[in-house]
Amino acid sequence: MGNINYKFSGEVPVITEADVVVIGGGPGGLGAAVASSRNGADTLLIERYGYLGGMATAGEVHPFMANHVNMNCLDRPVYTDWVNAMWKYQPNAVVPVDVDNDNNSRMISKDAAMLAAEDLCLDAGVRLLYHHSLFDVIKEDNQITGVILFSKSGLSAAKGKIFIDCTGDGDLAAMSGCEFEFGNAGGFCQPMTLCFKLAGVEVDKLTSREAINKLYDEAKASGEIDCPRENVLWFYSLENDVIHFNTTRVVKKSGIDGIELSGAEIEGRRQLRQFLDFLRKHVTGFKNARIHSIAHHIGIRETRRIKGIDYIGIDAFKEAKKYPDAIAKVHYPIDIHNPTGTGTEHHHLPPNEWYEIPYGCIVAKDAGNLLVGGRPISVDHAVHSSMRVMPPACTVGQAAGTAAAMSVETGALPRDLDGIKVRGKLKQFGAEL
Repeated sequence: MGNINYKFSGEVPVITEADVVVIGGGPGGLGAAVASSRNGADTLLIERYGYLGGMATAGEVHPFMANHVNMNCLDRPVYTDWVNAMWKYQPNAVVPVDVDNDNNSRMISKDAAMLAAEDLCLDAGVRLLYHHSLFDVIKEDNQITGVILFSKSGLSAAKGKIFIDCTGDGDLAAMSGCEFEFGNAGGFCQPMTLCFKLAGVEVDKLTSREAINKLYDEAKASGEIDCPRENVLWFYSLENDVIHFNTTRVVKKSGIDGIELSGAEIEGRRQLRQFLDFLRKHVTGFKNARIHSIAHHIGIRETRRIKGIDYIGIDAFKEAKKYPDAIAKVHYPIDIHNPTGTGTEHHHLPPNEWYEIPYGCIVAKDAGNLLVGGRPISVDHAVHSSMRVMPPACTVGQAAGTAAAMSVETGALPRDLDGIKVRGKLKQFGAEL
């Protein structure tokens, strides 16, 4: 179809500036913005949607995956503060909740998650800018001086001293010219999943998971369902008659390719329609099930992983490796959903063990004042499959926000900070290190 010759040259108004600018308001961005502001930095959080929460809200991911050792939650304090802020919206809730022992604490209401994330930011003094998407980056002498944003008002700019990429896909880093990895050795990322919930389920009549999976296999064999996932993955929810499904599987599509992402949404909803028909026809308890909610954005597990001044791979997981400048502890298993088809690969750590993420994994090597929060940090495909879940992503963001505030206070670039001192600051902040 050819190309259109398009050039833009002109002045863009600077609408805001801050010491620390965080791009993206998912779990990583929440951790980064709250930690930065609580540590004294003037912090701006820019989000393309009109709400915070990322995959917990737009992606309707449920529940939070447990990142615990000996019934001790490894993700504190921003993640646990978020959980408690969510539970304040539940009727007759006892707050603080027992995040160590109560599995119900990992239940997610996407609307409560949205409100609670905003509560945390506003209480911390974070300035929020909604409905502004990252459009471009201004970079001088290997440092980002500003970001170009797009909104209903057109193009505008925000300036800052330290930037944190919490887009989930490493968009800010990529626009800044940072090196990154993408997917597995074959170039494919973990599959996407469109989450949804069904209401009106007679939960007391549900059969076993094994029996449901047997019916699912039969439906696939007969052509009723065309989905590469090997089983039906479902969870109970906060409402007695509502079941959450994390079971569609969209393979071989890129979350950073606009056309493929559009196609993934359509494919996810095609699979959802088949699952709805299958469950109503064949699975006891679902005869009168109705759609309760559908994710507004397909769930993306993996895209870019931004190269940092440090890097860890699967050996760090296998060895449960520890680092003097660790900024997060992770026990969650390697959990690789087959990027090209059926099957899920799991590798577990011993019950009392964890591996650590060193500070250098969140410091972009190709932009002097850029940190990375959330999932797209400097790790390999396997380790990414472990640390990508929302509680560790929030904790990684928390570390980036703390380091950013330290950079502002000292005038040092993130790469020049002593990672051991960053770890010490995080411990003072309440991190589980």
